[in-house]
Amino acid sequence: MDMLLFIVSIVAIGFGIYWYFIHIPNYTGYVSVDGEELKKYSKPEELFALTQSPVDNIWIVDTREEEYFLLGHIPTAINYPFDEIENRYAEIPLGTKLIFYCDLTLKSQNVINFLEEKGHVQMMNWGKYKFWTYSEIVEEDISI
Repeated sequence: MDMLLFIVSIVAIGFGIYWYFIHIPNYTGYVSVDGEELKKYSKPEELFALTQSPVDNIWIVDTREEEYFLLGHIPTAINYPFDEIENRYAEIPLGTKLIFYCDLTLKSQNVINFLEEKGHVQMMNWGKYKFWTYSEIVEEDISI
C-alpha cells in the first residue's frame, strides 16, 4: 500500500510540474478584436519608445501582484493585479488601448479575456516581464 501511494504521489508531482512549467500556453502577441495596431509595440525597442513618448490613450498595464510591481516594472506602467481586476475594471475607460504584461502571460490573458466580456476591444498581451531589457522602475527594494 505504501508503495502504491508513493507511485501515485510521484505521478501526481510529475504531472503538476509538467502542467505548471511546460504546459503553460504562451499568449505573447495575442491581440483582441481591434488591437491589431498595438502589435507595433510587440518588440521591446518599440515599447521602450512608447515609454519615452507616452500616448494618452495607450496604457501599459502590469497584471502581476503589487509586490512584484514595486520591485520593478516597465516605465509608465500602471498596476492592475489580475486578482483585483473584477473590482477595478471600471477604472479603465472603454476605448483605451491596453498593452498587458505579467510573469507568465497567463495572468494577462485572463485579464484580457475578462475585459473583452466588458467591452474592451483594443488590447495586446505583450508577454513576460523578463522580456523587458531596458531600465526598470524600482519603487521598493528588498534588503537582507
